[in-house]
Amino acid sequence: MLPIRLQIVASFAIGALAVSSSLVAQSVFATQVAGSNTNGGAGGGIFNPANALGSPANGNSVHSLGLGGDLTLGFAVPITNGPGADFLVGENPFRLAGSWWQSFAEVMFVEVSSDGQQFARFPARYFGPALQPGAFGTVPVGSYAYLAGQNPVLATSPTVDAQDVVDAGGDAFDLGDLAGHPLVQSGALNLAAITQVRLVDVVSGSSLDSLGTPIFDSGSGSADVDAVTVIHQQGLVASGAPRVQLSIQVDGTMTLRIEDPDGWQDLAPASLRAALFGIPVDFAGLVGGFQLQSQDALGFTLVQPVPLPPELLFTLSVSLKDTAGNRSGQSRARPTS
Repeated sequence: MLPIRLQIVASFAIGALAVSSSLVAQSVFATQVAGSNTNGGAGGGIFNPANALGSPANGNSVHSLGLGGDLTLGFAVPITNGPGADFLVGENPFRLAGSWWQSFAEVMFVEVSSDGQQFARFPARYFGPALQPGAFGTVPVGSYAYLAGQNPVLATSPTVDAQDVVDAGGDAFDLGDLAGHPLVQSGALNLAAITQVRLVDVVSGSSLDSLGTPIFDSGSGSADVDAVTVIHQQGLVASGAPRVQLSIQVDGTMTLRIEDPDGWQDLAPASLRAALFGIPVDFAGLVGGFQLQSQDALGFTLVQPVPLPPELLFTLSVSLKDTAGNRSGQSRARPTS
């Protein structure tokens, strides 16, 4: 049997700020500040909500939430639930020299609304150590799921695809993960028409995740919002777009499904991207440890069946386009419970 890399290659070969008109034109980014509360500037930082509009900068052009504070952003075109991740949130985390698997991260809860009144929060999880990292302390990448501020932003120049889950960096969110939320079930939240995203600062050691576990992050300040980038906009998702589905189990085993409703021949293999710990890596090399579980007319299912050490935290991201340039991507953290 051919190695998995050759199998895949062979198969593929077969608050109201005035918004300038220029920002509105860049409609894949947030274009409006709908609300801001910095709790009096608690924790210090840069307090300028307009810095969170437009494309990522990954520097000092950020807005600090303030300890326990929040920021609500609006969009010229609503976000919709497409195939895979639907938007990216960028903070300004960084890695210390020699610690590529660690991140200086100040994280935030992410909430969405379709009416500007009722917000659904993504089910935040914390898997890291139950202690304060200390001044300029880092946390393992993979400590957080459904929280923003873990992975550094990479899309800081026009040459980088700001909507690609792998190339752009930041933290990806899939609206489909809210399908079971009570607001969605009752019809109060429309995942096909998200008009606002609210970011809420996590207070290290005090804020709790969705299961009641205290969340710890780096530093004594608050999260700093860089940008929110939309991947899937209402009315602009092609019915034939590809789909990347990634799941990671508690024991570290993984399943990756890559498919296209128009058939796997419509996939663009050169567009395959992957990132481990938020760092882009060679896709073929990454899946060298995977096995081809199944192949059908639409795509492929790959599995990594080997359990990993329980203390190993990590994130994995995969992105892909079809021959028409339609995209899909997914990013997951390895859960520990």
